[in-house]
Amino acid sequence: MTASPQSIAENVTRSQDVAPKGTDATAPPAADAAALTAARAAADAAAHRRRQAAHLLRDGTQERLVSLLLGLRMAREQLGEAATPTAAGLLDGAIRDAETALAQVREVAAGLCPQVLQLRGLGPAVAALAAASPVPVTVTVRPDRTGRLPCAVETHVYFLVAEALAHAVRDSGAGRAEVELTRIGSALVVSVVSDACPPRGPGADARVAAMTECVTLLEGTLTVTCSSAAGTTVRAVLPVPTGAE
Repeated sequence: MTASPQSIAENVTRSQDVAPKGTDATAPPAADAAALTAARAAADAAAHRRRQAAHLLRDGTQERLVSLLLGLRMAREQLGEAATPTAAGLLDGAIRDAETALAQVREVAAGLCPQVLQLRGLGPAVAALAAASPVPVTVTVRPDRTGRLPCAVETHVYFLVAEALAHAVRDSGAGRAEVELTRIGSALVVSVVSDACPPRGPGADARVAAMTECVTLLEGTLTVTCSSAAGTTVRAVLPVPTGAE
């Protein structure tokens, strides 16, 4: 990648039509209004599917695995020294397998929709992402008390930030990053800045594609710029439905 800044992906949403003379420029054409409604419905549906799948894993599969693990441990304790080496080995192996399966289910559920996002909202969830990062990440939310955003916005913005941080840390080898979430009127501006520029390749391109998908679902715009001198900046401007808090 060259040292000069270059746009990797930008303006991923459709452009606004110019209102003809004699019409109300603030009122979108019926076709645009229908498209916006459809886009928001698609974003809501995608977020709902994520949350529902995570809920089924936590309240269904996870609970059954916990019950199974408890039963296996109780059986092992009941047998104690009376268990033959073969039986003890089989039970110990089953316990280890159940523990591994439980950990994997929890990891998948968290990847679909972290509980902190569901229970506390976008700001705390992004702060948890930053805390788990192997490099220092600062998080700024402006204003600091914005209330809860719509489910679809919180879900897709969370995964946008997650992909942007992975883009910075895993693909670029960044030593630090900054995340800003800024509410400006009816828009949410998301910015992730890191101090490194990733090489072009399948990994980096796949992350940009994933970020673009998150932004497209929300009918927003995405710009990713990179230079060896300034590092990488991921910036998204996303509309927030009127009255959402």
